[in-house]
Amino acid sequence: MVPPDAQPTELEFRVTSSEYPFVSGSETGSCRCVLRELLPRSGGEFLSFFEVTGASPTVVETISETEPVVERLVDRYTDNGVVVFRVEDPSDCIAATLADEEAFIRDLWAEGGDGRVVAEVMPSRDAGAVVESILDDHPSMDLVAKRDRPREGPLFLRQHVQDVLAQRLTDRQREVLVTAYRSGYFERPRETTGAEVAARLDISPSTFSQHLRAAQRKLLAALFEEDSPAGGHRIDVESP
Repeated sequence: MVPPDAQPTELEFRVTSSEYPFVSGSETGSCRCVLRELLPRSGGEFLSFFEVTGASPTVVETISETEPVVERLVDRYTDNGVVVFRVEDPSDCIAATLADEEAFIRDLWAEGGDGRVVAEVMPSRDAGAVVESILDDHPSMDLVAKRDRPREGPLFLRQHVQDVLAQRLTDRQREVLVTAYRSGYFERPRETTGAEVAARLDISPSTFSQHLRAAQRKLLAALFEEDSPAGGHRIDVESP
């Protein structure tokens, strides 16, 4: 029985191995790569969306050329960019390993070849066992901190949103929604058009609109259902 006042455990790892594209990419571009989304695909693959900051579009292009696992470059018409890494083997993905261990990712980034991974383990899980499992799968990582932290509402709300994305949306709907968001489609004024996002996804504009509307409808319905953590309350969900 977990005590009612038990606190989550925060784990912080350091990762510097160039076997991880976000680490080697940050070193190649002398920039910062921050994980923004992790999307599962059929067949066990994952798409990981990394925002690249502190780099010119030319440098972002260089990263996409030097990292063979980059599937797509999303141009946001700023000094930042979003590179999408395709992970064919989940065991190679730190974020996927954390998800398997029911650890919530708080932060995952690398700058100049030096990376950090911060995750939160719920009191119902043995934090020591989670650390052991993660280091078994990723021996080049180092645990640098282990600390208790208070429960925070936004973390659980974000986890609920992630659950909705994983359980209620199809792979294509998730990919369309995340790509549209990361491309600046929802900004005012828009940074890209629906036709441009559709072209990046290799689908027609009408198919893009259908998938986007379906994804938005499912996400909003789940957020405002009576048994949802956000039901009956106004919420503001911001990108970390």
